[in-house]
Amino acid sequence: VKEYFDEPEVVQARIKALAELVRNADHAIVSTGAGISTSAGISDFRGPNGVWTLRARGERGSRSISDAKVHYPTIGHMAIVALVKAGYIKHVISQNTDGLHVRSGIPGDAISELHGNTNKEQCESCGHKVWREWRTRTAQKVHDHRTGRRCPQCGGHLHDSIINFSENLPEDELERAYEEAGKADLSLVFGTSLKVTPAADIPVIPVKSGRGKLVI
Repeated sequence: VKEYFDEPEVVQARIKALAELVRNADHAIVSTGAGISTSAGISDFRGPNGVWTLRARGERGSRSISDAKVHYPTIGHMAIVALVKAGYIKHVISQNTDGLHVRSGIPGDAISELHGNTNKEQCESCGHKVWREWRTRTAQKVHDHRTGRRCPQCGGHLHDSIINFSENLPEDELERAYEEAGKADLSLVFGTSLKVTPAADIPVIPVKSGRGKLVI
């Protein structure tokens, strides 16, 4: 994906225009992708040095969130949580699994993590969720999600919450995302090229319904 750079005065004018849109919106939502976490030291996919970009050039591209390195929320993450807590942003819909939105302080009922969270385990028996300070995934096979740990509530097997290719998205997260998008009159998109569905379909719902605007 090609990047475009505006002159500083153009950027400032657009920031003011965006602030006015957010200030006047009744129900604004935010959709985020890997690009919002690059300044935290986590590679994106389709940026200039993204995983897919490098592989397309025949170079080695990998994207791993290491237990040895602690990643912290970026200025972008903190700006979003500030807007959520101030009541300007009603809901955040994220494709990221890095857990930085939750680590930034966004309340659980204000975010839909469509592709899971590297710090979250869930019991396959009772559904109890367990939050960790570390990366929970331990399985070597793509579609094996058992972490080897047991549920503190019922003793059932805990699974990581990461969604891999060809796996279904969590229904509760997806339904909530569609519900919030259906109420939105402003949809903001940060750090995603909107290539992966169904996540890519959600930000455009306010425009297609005629209710609101889309800002990318």
